[in-house]
Amino acid sequence: MGLWKNKERREEGNGLFYTLPVGVVYYDPEGNVLDANPAAERILGIGIDDLKKGDNRGKKWQVFAEDGSDLPFEKRPSRIAFKSGKPVTNTVVGFFHFRSKELRWLNLNAVPEFHSGENKPFRVYVTIADITGDVLSRQKLKKREADYKDLVENMYSGMVIVQDGKISFANKALSVKTGFSIEELEGTDFIGYFAAEERERVRDFYVKRLAGIDVPDNYVSRIVDSKGREIWFDFRVKMFDYDGKPTVLALMNDVDAEVRFEQMLRASESRFRSLFEEAPIGIALVDNNGKPLEVNGQLCEFTGYSCSELLRMSFADFTHPDDIGHDRELFHELLEGKRDQYKLLKRYIHKDGSVKWGELKASLFYDENGNRHVIGMVEDRTEEVKTHEALKIARDKANESSRLKSAFLASISHELRSPLNAVLGFSDIIKATADDDDIRQYSHMIYEAGFKVMTIIDDILELAMSDHGKIRLRPEEYNVGALFDEFFHQLSEVIYKYDKEEMVEERSTIGDELREKAIIADKSKIYQVMVNLIKNAVKFTDTGFVELGCFQPAEESISFYVRDSGIGIAEDQKEVIFDFFRQADGQDHAKYGGIGIGLAISKRVARAMNGDITVDSIPGKGTTFTLTIPIRLDAKT
Repeated sequence: MGLWKNKERREEGNGLFYTLPVGVVYYDPEGNVLDANPAAERILGIGIDDLKKGDNRGKKWQVFAEDGSDLPFEKRPSRIAFKSGKPVTNTVVGFFHFRSKELRWLNLNAVPEFHSGENKPFRVYVTIADITGDVLSRQKLKKREADYKDLVENMYSGMVIVQDGKISFANKALSVKTGFSIEELEGTDFIGYFAAEERERVRDFYVKRLAGIDVPDNYVSRIVDSKGREIWFDFRVKMFDYDGKPTVLALMNDVDAEVRFEQMLRASESRFRSLFEEAPIGIALVDNNGKPLEVNGQLCEFTGYSCSELLRMSFADFTHPDDIGHDRELFHELLEGKRDQYKLLKRYIHKDGSVKWGELKASLFYDENGNRHVIGMVEDRTEEVKTHEALKIARDKANESSRLKSAFLASISHELRSPLNAVLGFSDIIKATADDDDIRQYSHMIYEAGFKVMTIIDDILELAMSDHGKIRLRPEEYNVGALFDEFFHQLSEVIYKYDKEEMVEERSTIGDELREKAIIADKSKIYQVMVNLIKNAVKFTDTGFVELGCFQPAEESISFYVRDSGIGIAEDQKEVIFDFFRQADGQDHAKYGGIGIGLAISKRVARAMNGDITVDSIPGKGTTFTLTIPIRLDAKT
């Protein structure tokens, strides 16, 4: 084929090109359109002038692979044919028709053309056929196949398809019921899975069914599972042709429990009667309408009715009205084969009018004539339900008691703080202004004792607020340097309140880069934890130093630490100190005071911020507590 300078010459020299029902487009080595026939213009919805001016690499020319992904310019058939010098055939692509704006599916074939004696193509022509109908039909078929496969794979019943005596398909339910993997089942002899004494009967059914002889479509037989156990299955069988071959489809439901129970009843009526009557739970054989056919003595005792009275009633007559609807729904599902059995905790009305709780277990039962009934077993759960309700009431009372306790502690702590603040304030003023040494000493003793009481009250208040509910976080953006300065100021205040200005040195360590960093955190919670750590450090340090520091252990977190030269903590006490109402053994409690709350609450607050507190200590040399929190904290309750 060739290119023509004008329409007349094209029609004169290559009429076939313009009359072909298949679209043809010529491309140069750069991917530009050289020419296209009317069929291509119609299929693409683009005129020849626009085709020649179009940008093959742009969104305007977007092409899709059959799986819906974008097909890049360099991976299109025309480009591959240019690069390889070989034809590219039967490529399916999606393309938005420019006039209708609808997605069309196209079949493309790209063929390179060469000048004589050259091995590099000078152009490529691409044939285009609209196969939208075929692709859409194929996609619908795939979807139907996927939906069918999903239905089959998730159905409760086992399903097997047999051709030429071999299993050609088995679903997941059958694999679960038999213990064999699908790979183990498919391709194997179907008859071989039946119990030895059942195989001849099933094989006879299979042969007769293939021969067109009328045999039962529904039967019960035994399958040997992967562990060698024989399990009774209910088979529902249909015959159909597939790929020109006679094919058997069987739905299999595990009816092992029902069949074995039926065998037990048939084997010994007297034994059944003994079991039925002497069972420690109520048992009833019920017809399809819920009317008792047989009842045992335990059920009579449970309901308060005699045997003859129960046989004249239906189960609805002594079931609590609020439980009848759900019970009937499950009962009908059982009769319709939607479930093998069901279990239900429900209320029964005793003959004397009282309400009793019973756990009902119901399953299908076939009598010696093959008639289908339901056997129900009722176990008295009245005392258990009453105990559960009593425990629930006791738990609710305990929760309410805890809430009231927390509220009381919070209230009494607030009430004590007001007069105690006055005691601390005036004793501090007296200590600072009195001329008499004795008065200053006495005022200092008053202040020191009041400060210890205030610390205990603060701990009690924190405990009450912590127990009262979840810790609420209110994150905002803060500057690390400003936070650190507040902590250091608090350190000075605490050293002053403990009257240790002359014995304990204040230190701080923080880099300039960290000072400028912004974090999103709950300032009040960080402040609460750091003040607790500072108080602890000052309290247990009589001489030496207390140092505050800040560093960044990882990109997404930041750490503040309090280091002291105090009495230290033994290795086996490092976990104990974070328990409520626990302090490290060996401390002079009379000297240091406290009730063992501060660190426990601090640990809880730190973890609420998605952080943690760690401790490093050497007895007699000092301790370092480190608070690590995320740089960005999400709000939560």
